[in-house]
Amino acid sequence: MRFHPTVPIHSLPVELLSYILELGTHSPERSPNGRQESLPFNTESVRAPLIFSAVCRRWRDVAQTTSSLWTSICITSGSIRSSSVDQTSKLDLSNVIAYLSLSRKYPLNILLDARDIDWDFCEPDVPTISDYLDYDPPFSESDMRTAVSLLLPHISRWRSVEILTDTWAPMHAALRMINEPLVTRGAPMLQSLILMRCNDYVSHSPLFQPSSMKQPALFQSDGFSEASHPLALPLIQNLTLRGVHVDWSGLSSSLGLSLTALELSSHSLDVQPTHSELHSLLSGCPKLESLTFNGSGFVIDDEDLSFKTGAHDLSENMEPIRLPFLEELRIGYRSALDGYNILSMLHVPNIVHLSLEDATHPGEAEQVAADPFLHYIAATLKRNQNKKTITPFYSPSSTSPASCSCTNPTLSSFANLRKLTLRAMKAQPSSFRKFFISMPHLQSLELREMPRPMDVVLAIASSKHIDSSQVSSTGSPSSLLPCPLLEELSLNGELSTDDFKHFIDDFLGARTRAGARPLKRLDIHLIDALESAFYRSDGLTIRIFSTTEDDETGFVSHSSRSADDELDEAFAYGGVFNDPIFDAQYGGAVLAH
Repeated sequence: MRFHPTVPIHSLPVELLSYILELGTHSPERSPNGRQESLPFNTESVRAPLIFSAVCRRWRDVAQTTSSLWTSICITSGSIRSSSVDQTSKLDLSNVIAYLSLSRKYPLNILLDARDIDWDFCEPDVPTISDYLDYDPPFSESDMRTAVSLLLPHISRWRSVEILTDTWAPMHAALRMINEPLVTRGAPMLQSLILMRCNDYVSHSPLFQPSSMKQPALFQSDGFSEASHPLALPLIQNLTLRGVHVDWSGLSSSLGLSLTALELSSHSLDVQPTHSELHSLLSGCPKLESLTFNGSGFVIDDEDLSFKTGAHDLSENMEPIRLPFLEELRIGYRSALDGYNILSMLHVPNIVHLSLEDATHPGEAEQVAADPFLHYIAATLKRNQNKKTITPFYSPSSTSPASCSCTNPTLSSFANLRKLTLRAMKAQPSSFRKFFISMPHLQSLELREMPRPMDVVLAIASSKHIDSSQVSSTGSPSSLLPCPLLEELSLNGELSTDDFKHFIDDFLGARTRAGARPLKRLDIHLIDALESAFYRSDGLTIRIFSTTEDDETGFVSHSSRSADDELDEAFAYGGVFNDPIFDAQYGGAVLAH
């Protein structure tokens, strides 16, 4: 295809055109907080160089000589090709081979997605009531070995690696193959490692399944004749282990000091790190900015004691770990003790965003009451200014502040806490209120899937909304006002229009009269409401989202921005497909082309 010489882009120097194509391929997205996300893997970046190469001969020549365009390697179940002749399937890696060649020596971003797109999977060694006992995975353990064997020779170029599976066998095969070259030669350019077994349900069993593959396969250095690499991951910044366990001691000795984001999630009790192993791991990551525990944590070093009883005292163990750069902490607990144990081992003076979630199994018969956990945080924050040293002992049966003498003198006062997210937590309104009163600097609150969201809303109302017996003789109304600086509130749950009316008529006015800062933004999800946004004269922006409840199942679905909405914007006046100024200037040249 020839290109028209009058089209301005064809007059650009090769270097500038190459740079434009690179921006169009790997332009990083921005996170909600405005910071540029590091190492995002966008599947569109895989197709972009192919699209650019199809525009014209010049673009194809420039694209094929711009090695940085071909650095996104994507292998999924869609890479499986079936033969109608012999009824077999085979992993087609021809495109991957081409990308590895064209990328030359540039760092690689790798996505290995072995999940079943229909989520119809089962594992032979995992007990199940599924009907798919003769299940044949579309992306098999053998396919994973084939893919990893092609990528391993380029381990020195790995920049980001993301491996996603729903069953354990393919993940275990990948980890076993990666382990030896990783611990002996290292991955000197690897900045992001995400390993996810996307089946949280199996992690609720105290024993790892399948038990035959329980032995850690990654960061295991035993048995190698060649000395282990001193730092297998010297530049690692982001590490996510969701449903994937490793040799925890080996991991600690493999990390550099550059790790800024760590997630440990969905781990059965018998594969979680011990207290000393987790302490060692976190102590070696002083630059952490984001830390997530969700359905994970640690077990005590003495295996003869039951971690579930809560009858152990960690007070004689190591000092709490100081993480001065940590800004975001997420805790998904499966018992109130889980949350306490995580907080008790951390000193995090500069937390900006705290997220707490009830991560128990949806079918759990006994609900986890978060009251003791909330009391612990509230009591600690209140007493921490006195720097009292109280023996850290905690009993899951504690339900009142008096019976929970668990102040940790090194726990941060959360003076910088500005945003709080609560999800699916179950507690009494009085517990939530004490919790909110202990956070006077909070500016943003998000409530997601709370069983009784309006009870929580009332907990942050003015003192007139609680019983007078809860007001001490020395407490003034202003001192009892929860979150007086709150500016943003997001309510995502089963709320009705009556709840919204109550919120507008009573809640907002009551807080204003009590001296609280006026809300600036309210996002609220209402059942069967018309989506809308409007602005009040007092400066409050309200956005209403529609929530639909299925009468038969009781499930609630939340609407979101659809592809049709994006197309409407694109074809609207001034959109990418309806820009009169662009059309007037370049329309003739484009038609000639």
